[in-house]
Amino acid sequence: MKQVGPISRIETITAALRSLGGQARPVEIANEIRRLFPGSHPETLLQSVRGRIQECSSDSGFWKKKRDLFYSVHGIGGGVWGLREMDPLDPSSGDGFVDAAEPFMASEGMGVLRTHLRRERSKSLVDRFKAALTSFSCEICDFDFLATYGELGRGFVEAHHKVPVAHLEPGAKTRIEDLAAVCSNCHRMLHRSGDLTIDDLKVHFMREG
Repeated sequence: MKQVGPISRIETITAALRSLGGQARPVEIANEIRRLFPGSHPETLLQSVRGRIQECSSDSGFWKKKRDLFYSVHGIGGGVWGLREMDPLDPSSGDGFVDAAEPFMASEGMGVLRTHLRRERSKSLVDRFKAALTSFSCEICDFDFLATYGELGRGFVEAHHKVPVAHLEPGAKTRIEDLAAVCSNCHRMLHRSGDLTIDDLKVHFMREG
């Protein structure tokens, strides 16, 4: 694509997100910008993309309360950002589907999701983590899937990355010790909060419970 005239960083980000289906990680957005707008780009392009998205998203603590162009797909810390004009929760913004799950799968396909799983949710790492567990109870609320669901829940628990994936640089290594066993509810609350640690949420749970 030939670039005509000056173009702002925000315009390149929104163009890249549209090209990627409306949702992507910053590193994928930066790579798509390089593909769509060939030429010289600064070495700090990825950091610039992250910064501009956060400045223009009310989901971010760095929002400058101007344009609210982006939203956090999986909650702060989830690492995936979406373009609000293509938000699947808004039927008027996307392809007409009301169900948020259906347009996500239809508009993105499996490409972005598979990349996210390979880079940040290594199956082999999670398998090794679970194989080493002596208890499958949630480290926060003690919920046990086996006790509640019987054999259907045997050996089921979710692996939470203690270091938010948004803070990981491409190629960063994750150890088994960096994972925590949590139930689905606590896992979602950790990602929704964005900055709560396992211990923080445990204190919150005990106080509220």
